Amino acid sequence: MNDCCPVCKSTQRSVIGSPKTNSISAKFVNEDYKVVQCSNCQLYYITPPISFDNKQWAELYNSEYFSDQSNLLIKRRKKELSERFDVTQKLLKNNGIKIKYLDVGAGEGKGLLEANRRGWEPTGIDIVDNRLQEAKNPGIKFIKSNLLDSNLQENYFDFIYVDSVVEHVLNPVDYLTKIKSLLRPGGLIYVGVPNEDCLFNSVRKLIFKLTGKRNESEKIKPFDIPYHVIGFNDHSLKYFFDKTGLVVLKKRNFGRKFDFLSYPVASKSFWISLFFLFPVEYPGQLLNKDIYFEAYLTKKDH
Repeated sequence: MNDCCPVCKSTQRSVIGSPKTNSISAKFVNEDYKVVQCSNCQLYYITPPISFDNKQWAELYNSEYFSDQSNLLIKRRKKELSERFDVTQKLLKNNGIKIKYLDVGAGEGKGLLEANRRGWEPTGIDIVDNRLQEAKNPGIKFIKSNLLDSNLQENYFDFIYVDSVVEHVLNPVDYLTKIKSLLRPGGLIYVGVPNEDCLFNSVRKLIFKLTGKRNESEKIKPFDIPYHVIGFNDHSLKYFFDKTGLVVLKKRNFGRKFDFLSYPVASKSFWISLFFLFPVEYPGQLLNKDIYFEAYLTKKDH
């Protein structure tokens, strides 16, 4: 694998810092990795390229990846999912036709359950099967595979949902191009990714400097939860969509407000959200530097 930007292939870059590891990833990390930013398209990525095998990736993405979810967070995410699917139905101008739905990186299967509830035809794909028990039913098709190794039918799906997935992919252009090939003409792709240039990360950078962690990267965390191996800002995301031949129909930068209330009080996520994320939630929104991007896309040639 060439040591260049995974999106634009430029070799020009600036070093952001060293990535943090945890007890699981430390067993696999045997290189002096750095988080860098491409000088051309502004993508954040890791160098040298990561060479974990499928078994090692599966160990990282075990069931603990979905821990720390309070009832409030579960309800919030369910509501967000329903709203996204409502937007999709409006954009598709669905006239009672059963939507063929693909959930890429299906995780716990929440999207599959919502699609099934709406009477759609749901299919999920993921490298590990972390689905909730209720998402394991005959009305839901599931494929345990890497997307690029799958033999899903091309030009078939009406709606492909790709939330919090692309930032985990080492070869994003090939990945999104494959997704596009599965979409029928006139269909929709939903992509959701974190905003690495959010105000929260600027605060993290300042904290690192004040606490003697000047050399630690405040951007993507490839070797610690949530295991993001690439990261986008507004510019690099636009470049990425254009590179893969997709047209943006609707896009926004957003974040959950009072996010700390979504986590158990005893959890690390609660205290981080309360003391560091909560104070910058509204300034981030006003400055268009909130923590997340979402986009509804279609094929350029449609």
